[in-house]
Amino acid sequence: MEDYGRRIILDIPFDQAAAHATHALHAEGFDVVATVDVRHYLARSAHHDCRRYLLLEALLPQVTLDALKHDSGIGPMLPTTIAIYELADGETAVAATPALAPVAFDLGWRAGRPAIAAIADRAAERLARTFARLQEHQHDSAATLIA
Repeated sequence: MEDYGRRIILDIPFDQAAAHATHALHAEGFDVVATVDVRHYLARSAHHDCRRYLLLEALLPQVTLDALKHDSGIGPMLPTTIAIYELADGETAVAATPALAPVAFDLGWRAGRPAIAAIADRAAERLARTFARLQEHQHDSAATLIA
C-alpha cells in the first residue's frame, strides 16, 4: 500500500471509528468544515456500490490564519484531509494528509519559506497528537475487551 500520510487501523466498526476520529480531531483543535460520503457519492454519480468511506476536511483556525497572513494563495494546502474507510475484515482505517503537506515534506520549500514551514510543523504536530489519541483509544478498547 502506498503511503499517503498517516494511517492507523482500528479494530472497531466504521461508525465508532468515525465518531472517535471526529472527537480526536476536535480535542486537538481541528474544526471539521466538510464531510463527503464517498460511498453515497459513487452510488449516485457512478452507480457503483462500495464499502463505507468518508472524507473529512478539517482546519486549525490559528494555523489557517497564520498561513494566510504569510501567503493569501496558500488556501488549497490548508485543509487536513482525513479518510475513514471500512476494510474487508471488519476493521476501519483512518488515514490523513496534514495541512500544508507540500511544505512539510519538501526540503526546498522548507528552506525558502521557513515561516510557512514552522506553521506546517505546528499542524503536523496536532495531527500526530490526533493519531496518538486514536491509538490510545484502540488500546483502551482492547483492554476493555480483554478484561
